[in-house]
Amino acid sequence: MASSIPEGTTSPAGPETELGRIEHALVTGRLTTLTGTGGAGRTLLAIHAAGRVRSLYRDGVRWADLAPVHDDELLLATVSEAVGLDGRSRRGPVQALVEAVCEHLAEMHLLLVLDSCAQVRAGCAHLLGEILTTSPGLTVLATSGQPLGVRGEQCVGVPGPPGPRTAG
Repeated sequence: MASSIPEGTTSPAGPETELGRIEHALVTGRLTTLTGTGGAGRTLLAIHAAGRVRSLYRDGVRWADLAPVHDDELLLATVSEAVGLDGRSRRGPVQALVEAVCEHLAEMHLLLVLDSCAQVRAGCAHLLGEILTTSPGLTVLATSGQPLGVRGEQCVGVPGPPGPRTAG
């Protein structure tokens, strides 16, 4: 079973109950989005949640870091690479790339983590609308400041870090 989960260097940002909510969402739905403000710990929670559920997926967990991505073509190339699609399939018009990803994932049973979707939210929503329709064994865990707006999406709010304390 393959995995591409980044190493978690610290303990999860939230309590055990927060990880439990994420796990529950992953096993009861196909798209879970961790939402909240920057610095809330969404990525770290996603790392720990993915690690805890990886044994549920025959084809493992694939991680796509979207933080440096700012357009749909690069989004598709990044996701293609994360799921093991070879480079020849990552060239061409956007819709052809979407179709190649859908075809590749159609028979797989895996968890795909899309980390930092905010700057390509519309592209992620379009891609997920397609691949969740054609890939029945796919579950997606996304992190974004806001919901992606895809049908069936379950959002788990991640509270931000506590603000500075004031006297009084």
